[in-house]
Amino acid sequence: MTAFLSSWVDSLDAEASAMSNFLRYDPGLLPTRPAPRPGETLLLEVPGVPPIKTRRQSIRNQGHPQHSSFITLRKAALTAMAGRAWYLGPVGLGLTVFGPRSLDRWSLVEYLGGIMDTLDGSSGPTFTYLPIIFEDDCQVCESRTRWVKNSESSYRLKLVFK
Repeated sequence: MTAFLSSWVDSLDAEASAMSNFLRYDPGLLPTRPAPRPGETLLLEVPGVPPIKTRRQSIRNQGHPQHSSFITLRKAALTAMAGRAWYLGPVGLGLTVFGPRSLDRWSLVEYLGGIMDTLDGSSGPTFTYLPIIFEDDCQVCESRTRWVKNSESSYRLKLVFK
């Protein structure tokens, strides 16, 4: 990790800690650097399973049984963006899910929806989350998903800024 990135991650932890004095959750950070440029690619490798999109309860809700996967991806995305503003143009999103068995209850489409809901901005009666990678999931103009058998659960995201 570069000295800049290490310093930025430390400041991220300090800001999140300070924010917890006022809110029950971390809404995200305001950007300090320009957004990615068209043609850039961002890769994220995240342990565990992706957040899911369900109609019953938002993954953003702290009471959701898989809310921790939402938090894990937000932290990984904030670190990868390193203070850059969210992108306002079209985005391509590739998702590869690794795991020891098939997807059980959730489909790749439900994982893709949960990931898009995690990376964009949103608000509800009890929360407001700032965007991290793109402002709204309608910016995702192409996607590719696949599942690969592996002994450990994790996933890889490839975001291409168009």
